[in-house]
This record gives sequence, C-alpha cells and structure tokens, in this order.
Amino acid sequence: MAAMSTRPTGEGRLDRLQLLSIILPLMYIVVLITAVASFQLPLWAAAVITAAISLPVVVVFALLVFRSIISMRDELEQRERKFRGLLESAPDATVIVDTSGTIVMVNAQTELVFGYASADLLGLPVETLLPEHARGRHTGHRAGYVSHASTRPMGAGLELAGRRADGSEFPAEISLSPIQTEDGLLVASTIRDITDRRRFEEERNALLAEAEAERERQRIGMDLHDGIMQSIYAVGLNLESAGHDVRENPAAVSGQIDHAIESLDDVIRDIRSYIMDLRPTRFTGDVGASLANLARTFQVNSLVETTTTIAPDLDELNEEQSNMLFHIAQEALTNARKHAHATSLSLTLDRTPAGVRLEIRDNGAGFDTAADIGEAHHGLRNMSSRARAAGCTLTVTSARSGGTTVTVEAPRPALPPAVGEQR
Repeated sequence: MAAMSTRPTGEGRLDRLQLLSIILPLMYIVVLITAVASFQLPLWAAAVITAAISLPVVVVFALLVFRSIISMRDELEQRERKFRGLLESAPDATVIVDTSGTIVMVNAQTELVFGYASADLLGLPVETLLPEHARGRHTGHRAGYVSHASTRPMGAGLELAGRRADGSEFPAEISLSPIQTEDGLLVASTIRDITDRRRFEEERNALLAEAEAERERQRIGMDLHDGIMQSIYAVGLNLESAGHDVRENPAAVSGQIDHAIESLDDVIRDIRSYIMDLRPTRFTGDVGASLANLARTFQVNSLVETTTTIAPDLDELNEEQSNMLFHIAQEALTNARKHAHATSLSLTLDRTPAGVRLEIRDNGAGFDTAADIGEAHHGLRNMSSRARAAGCTLTVTSARSGGTTVTVEAPRPALPPAVGEQR
C-alpha cells in the first residue's frame, strides 16, 4: 500500500472546526454568566439561570458540529482511499513531495524501482533518489519548478537517471504534475525505469548497423567485381593485343597503349573513391576546420574540382549543430561523386541574420526532387532526419541538367537556463 507521512487533505480544517466547537460554547457561557451577573442575583440563582439557558444551546450546537465533523471525516477518508487506490494502480513509481522537496507519499512501485521500503523514504529529501552528481543542480531546478508549476516531462532533452538504495543508477523518464491542496502545493513525480528500453534500442541499432555493414560489404564486393576487376581485365586484354601487334603493326600499338593508360587512370580514380568511402574524414569538433579538411580530402580522392568558403569563428553553433552540418556535408559530397558524377562543386559555410547557412552546390546530373526516393538511396532521408533532430532546416533543389544544391539553415541555439529556472 502507499505510504504517507501526512494526514488526509482537509484534516487540518477538521481540527480547527473541532477547536471552534469547544471555544465558541465556552465563550457563549462566559458572556451569559457576565450578563446574568449584572442583575446581582444570588449565586445559586445565577447558576440555575445560566445552566437553564446555556445547556440546551451548547448540547444542540455540539451535536450538530460533531455530526458534521464525523460526516466530513468519513468523506475525506473515502476520498483518500480512492486517491491511494489510483496511486497504487499506476504502473510506474510515483513520489509525491512538498515544496521543500520532502517526500510525503510513495506507492508500492517505488519500492520495486528504487529498492527502498516505503516507510524509509518518508521525510527524506527527494534528492535521495538522484545520483550524487545531480543533487546540487536539482535543488535549484526544483525551486524553479515550484514557482512555475505545470504538468510536463522533467529535463526534456536531457539524460536523466535515478539512484537505487544499493547505489546503482538507472536511466529514467520523469514526469512532473502539481497537486493543489488546502495544505499547500504538492508535486507528483512519475518515474519510469527505461533500462530495458535502452538495451533494446542499443541492440536494435547494433543489428541495423551490422545489416548496413553487410549490405555495404556486398555492394563493394559487387562494385569491385563488376567495375574495377572488369576494367583491369579489359586493360590486360588491350595490352595482350598490343603485344601481338608490336611487330606486325607498330603504329596501332601506340594507340592501344594510350587507351590502356587512360583505362588505368579510370581504375585509379575508382580505387580512390573506394578509399574515400572506407576511410572517411572524421569530425574534430571544429566545424570550420573539419569541413575544410573534408573538402580537401574529397577533391584529392575524387578529382572533382572543389571550392571551399568558410566563415571564421563560428562560435554560435552548439556541438549538436556542428556535428549535424559535418555529416550532412559528408553525405552531400558522397552523393555528388557517386550519383551525380559531378566535375565541380562548391562548399560554403557562412553566417546569416538568423544563424548559420551551409550550402553545397554541384554541377552533376540532377534528379526530380518530387519523385519517390527508393529504399536503396536513403542519403536524403538521413540528411533530413539529422537536420530535424538538431532543430535546423534542410532544403534540396535539383534539376536533371542543372546540378543539385543542398542548403542547411542552422538557427542560433537558445542559451541554457540558469540554475533555479524552470527546466
């Protein structure tokens, strides 16, 4: 059953009503005695008159008040039983605290999630259930929530964790709900242990990565067999033919050798492209330097003429935005080489009044942006997902004879809230 350290809501009002039911009759009797005494009657006569007048009134008043008190107490106890029943039926741990952060009520799920006996938690600060490194920050955030109480997730976008009685920690989702009572504001925290969900997500992502790696290995194997190996085989046949003609038709041999050299140059370009795919440039944390290095590597490996323009000191970007811009640029360069077969490309990273803009423009074979993109070509979907996750806007314009332009608009990130402000 739910444990609670305070009495039912409204119990204080009942106590005050009981106190008034005693004080008011006493005051009535005192006033009555004073009034009777003013007539200067004998003591026994004053006592008889006072008792005769006050006793029926006091008895009737007390009966009415105490009947009301009993009825209100029964109603409060029934409401509390319903509330506790709802609390116990919740599938997640529920912890109710007052404005000072003291735990006043928990349900049975809290015992299962945190490993504490319910009675042991009552009266403790709610920070007891948090990892030690998060307790100091939470005190300030709790004060901010009390001043702007509303039903909402706690720490949206943050990695939250709980701490069990044995000291172990677990990832958690936490929702906050204010409860207005006659005794003041209470806050209900619903805590869900998402350890299993995280493990399933990690396993799923690992399986997806493994499947993607297997598809990539198969693609590279097929490309090597159908492309580079066939090209090398054709060069070999060409040189073998030249060997036969070297004595009989020397003039033709020169053309055959030139053709073989051109074919070998094509093979070298293909091999460089595969090296670029298998060993991509890494993001260093400095988006400007990383994009410049990415563009240089792309030009060397692909032989595509590349122009790079990057504004200096782009400190207004946060880590998530910088990482997103780098990976979208990487995907766009790969698409320009593999699918568009571009011969020139420009990469520009510059400031705008609203933030930062990344633009990648190529002169390759464009495509119909309104057409459905097959499952095998998921680069555009990946870029769009990355941009949305970072709160940015991705625009792709293309024409079959006019190349493709990829534009990402990154707004200036909001400043983090100060300690004590609402999370």
